[in-house]
Amino acid sequence: MLFEFFHSLMSLDINWFVTLIGNNLIWLFMFTALIFFFFNGKKVVAGVIVFSLVAWAWMDFETYGGIVIFAGGFLAIYYITKLAVLMFAENTPELSSKLIWITEIHGILLIVAYNIFMR
Repeated sequence: MLFEFFHSLMSLDINWFVTLIGNNLIWLFMFTALIFFFFNGKKVVAGVIVFSLVAWAWMDFETYGGIVIFAGGFLAIYYITKLAVLMFAENTPELSSKLIWITEIHGILLIVAYNIFMR
């Protein structure tokens, strides 16, 4: 999807953008509401654009790279183990100040483990 976006942008295919927005109004509204909520109403348009580009990049990475990120089984394991890891880290005084690093390492390790052993 990201490659299609860049292709349409470079070729100035206005019809593609109109069709994209028209067919995805609910997603556009949900992304806008999410960005508005998380960033307190500041830079909403830029946030929606960045959020959309990142989501498209992840989908293309999954399609062309063969790495599973948005599968139901992966997400179930991800959220269950994230809850356990973060609860452990919050209750450990040495780890409570490093929650961002712990969650990033957990996500990367789980992506690697899922794609090697469970796919």
